[in-house]
Amino acid sequence: MPENYSTAIDHVAFNRLKEDMGEDFNDLIPIFIESGEEILSALARSFSEGDIEAFSRHAHSLKSCSANLGGHRLSAQAANLETQANAGDMPDSSEFIQPLRSEFVQIESELSHLIV
Repeated sequence: MPENYSTAIDHVAFNRLKEDMGEDFNDLIPIFIESGEEILSALARSFSEGDIEAFSRHAHSLKSCSANLGGHRLSAQAANLETQANAGDMPDSSEFIQPLRSEFVQIESELSHLIV
């Protein structure tokens, strides 16, 4: 694993999860990618529909699944959205989704280099 490939994934957390899961770990990667894409779409949809409860749930899901895999920047971005939604506020515009998608793409790219 190249140490300086990217900072999208915390390699310590990633390796710890890989050790803990053993052979099941490689099954987790495609599930994370598929789930992440679905969550991002659902987050954008709940924003456009003005559904703050769904928005908060989707932000929480993105926060949790990315943190588990070591994607702490994406997790922090999602946590900020969740906190905002839980306070009764939605983002001012749909521009919030692009940084999330960009970070997700970086994680996805790095995962393709890290899995064996």
